Amino acid sequence: MKKFLVIIFILGILGYLAHLWTENMCRDVVKKLNLTGAEAKVKYEECLRW
Repeated sequence: MKKFLVIIFILGILGYLAHLWTENMCRDVVKKLNLTGAEAKVKYEECLRW
């Protein structure tokens, strides 16, 4: 039972780190394209749907 909880905890941490990595990657894409305002928001949301 203890091993099961540790595995779930580790998978949760990996999922959270993957989420953070995706957000940072999308921010970098928007910065790289020098987008602002509505264009930046649309591109960021489109990137998150990836």
